[in-house]
Amino acid sequence: MNITRRAAAKTFLATVGGGVIFGRNRPASAAESRNAPEENIKTQVCVIGGGSGGTGAALAAARAGAKVVLLERESILGGTGTCAWVCVWRPVMGANGIPRNIYMAMKEDPLGASGTDYALSGMAGRAKDGKWLPTKPSLVYEPRAFDYAAREMLEATGQCQTLLATTFCRARVENDTIKAVEAWFAGKRLVIKADVFIDCTADGDVCADAGCEYHMGEDPQSLYNEPSAPEQAEMSLNAMTLCYRITDTGVPQKPYLPKGVKSGSCPLGACYDKMPNGDVVVNAVSMIKGNAVLCMEYSRLMREAQRRVHAHFHAIQTQTSGKTQWNTWTISGIAPRIGVRETRRILGDYVLTENDCRAGLAKQSHKDVIAIADHAIDLHGHRGRFYRLDGPYGIPYRCLLPKGVRNLMIASRAASFSHIAASSCRLQRTMMTLGQAAGNAAALAIKHHVDPRRIDVAELQVRLQSQGVDITALASHS
Repeated sequence: MNITRRAAAKTFLATVGGGVIFGRNRPASAAESRNAPEENIKTQVCVIGGGSGGTGAALAAARAGAKVVLLERESILGGTGTCAWVCVWRPVMGANGIPRNIYMAMKEDPLGASGTDYALSGMAGRAKDGKWLPTKPSLVYEPRAFDYAAREMLEATGQCQTLLATTFCRARVENDTIKAVEAWFAGKRLVIKADVFIDCTADGDVCADAGCEYHMGEDPQSLYNEPSAPEQAEMSLNAMTLCYRITDTGVPQKPYLPKGVKSGSCPLGACYDKMPNGDVVVNAVSMIKGNAVLCMEYSRLMREAQRRVHAHFHAIQTQTSGKTQWNTWTISGIAPRIGVRETRRILGDYVLTENDCRAGLAKQSHKDVIAIADHAIDLHGHRGRFYRLDGPYGIPYRCLLPKGVRNLMIASRAASFSHIAASSCRLQRTMMTLGQAAGNAAALAIKHHVDPRRIDVAELQVRLQSQGVDITALASHS
């Protein structure tokens, strides 16, 4: 489904709840915003969103010598990985730049990360006989360890100003150029002017506010000729999850189901990841239908998700065949945010599709590949499916260039991907690598006094490879 903010803002936002569509906090009223104290900040690169992509973008641009301002709405960096407790990196090829740097720093912190060798975490492919090789291990980390490592690296550059608890409000656009973005902090309006802006919000908020076209939900087969796409597309988003943490008390625990919580209200399917200290983080992968983010106010959505956490844990204690495994365990914490897998997808100069994922590097003709990935197609919820790929595929630089705005890039799960392709490349380390590409591209644009579209992509690729980023299958298999 194609949507432009300028054409549909009044009807669409009124239908789904205006500024809280994706749980964003905005000024209470237009009058309050106009009358708030204003502070102006000037920089070269402004990165909006401090999740995986934003961390990679800000660090890469700052390391390249650009002056950077990083805005993050939470009080901790890392996005879904730290605030939604999806604190595990699934196996994937190609993420050998900044993600490796951060993981090695986290390992220095006692119990900060699993002791797994980073080189072992690439996704397994098929052997010559067609059989799948054993799956490689995931990398698990404590949210606090990621935030500390990322903040230390950013501060070490001496080039990045990180503004936490700062919420993006709107973009000031003139013709095809963003002149500034406005952000909200503690009753104060910040106006950040920059040469290049990088949208690293999970939902593509900056791009949407600047008037860029975006897609939501499924894509019809007629749009990209994807073999798995339906003939009739629906507004169907990937399922969401509120992760929770359990700990072993060592003594039998009485199963607990709070009053008002319906038994069996949460599907049993889940991933269980053992933390460095022995706790387990539980990710009930299809806990809530994805479309709920479009029609429920966030506090109600969060409350319902909390109920389903209790329903899920009660079920695995009492209904599963291995229930004795959890009879001494108890819930020790619930993530402060829901893990959202999909909302907007911004239309860029190129849209990565299922055809790219299936073709792989050997059959792709792109000359501007700036990252590779090989995770399975992994759709949750309605028409869910999971299938592995034969090898890594390339992600073109053009996927980071939203149409219609000359000094804006995007590096998040909202980048220019189809519904199906996004389910493969949305993993944290891939997003961080896309951020690393965007940050380097921004620095090159500033260095050569050109727009991001006019940089020498070959120069960008050389720079990325010198930083450890894999853009060829050969490098990833080593």
